Amino acid sequence: MTRNHLKWGMIAFASAAALAAPALAASAGHVSGQGALSTDPRRNFSVSAQINTDGTASGRATLVNKAFTGQNGKAPYLLQVDISCGKMLDDHTAILGGSTRRTNDPSLVDAVFFSVQDNGEPGAGKDKISRAYFWDDDPSTQGPPSACVNSTLNDVPLETIVSGNINVK
Repeated sequence: MTRNHLKWGMIAFASAAALAAPALAASAGHVSGQGALSTDPRRNFSVSAQINTDGTASGRATLVNKAFTGQNGKAPYLLQVDISCGKMLDDHTAILGGSTRRTNDPSLVDAVFFSVQDNGEPGAGKDKISRAYFWDDDPSTQGPPSACVNSTLNDVPLETIVSGNINVK
């Protein structure tokens, strides 16, 4: 076999392998940032997530709300979310969904949804994030985080942050 045959054989093999391999989810966007929705009392958030074109996502979000005591009567309210769903609405707006990873309120253990919007630098006074919205008010049921792909900004309305910066790329 000549070197030229080997070269074309390897190209054919690589092409066939690429066609036979399962498709990996392509990246649609990345969301990251932190900030606050209010100053008194503060509602701090942070988020880091990779969104794929197939609606799946991976990442984490955290919320600390000093104004909310929840069912247990203890402030601040703490929430950690494992993000598993994401949808880019445009180049600077995304809706995310995930599961409650950790919370100090036993009544709020369900699928969680929120939206983010990057409106340039600096982020304070321009960027937006929604509040955290849960599937329902019943802790005995679990909603699907994948429902974020059917959500709109009417479901998770945005509010302007007072400090911090959100990046959507």
